[in-house]
Amino acid sequence: MPNEILEALLELGLTPIDWVDASQFSKLTGIAEEKLNHRRKKWPQDIVWSKQDGNIYFSIKGYNQWLTEQAQKRYQQASGYAMDQSKSTLNVKEKNTTSHSRTPRLRKVLAQPVKLEAT
Repeated sequence: MPNEILEALLELGLTPIDWVDASQFSKLTGIAEEKLNHRRKKWPQDIVWSKQDGNIYFSIKGYNQWLTEQAQKRYQQASGYAMDQSKSTLNVKEKNTTSHSRTPRLRKVLAQPVKLEAT
């Protein structure tokens, strides 16, 4: 009976406990247990994962929160929202800067008329 309740909760996206070990976290998220150590480097400590008494625990709630934030950031970047927010409203003219590129620049050449002579 307890397994049926747990399975029903999981199907609804609900978890009866937040902090779980790597094995349970892997089962709940679908992320292979072998990949958790590498992915943990990108996740904020004490929000998505935490080390307690030498053991690593993962927060389902923290992971969902982090994943939602990442999706919002990607959406804002894709829609240009973040770019609009970061534009300056100051009326300052930009200064010309010189390029330190090693690629030679194309130079403008004045067109000179060509004289054709009939022989």
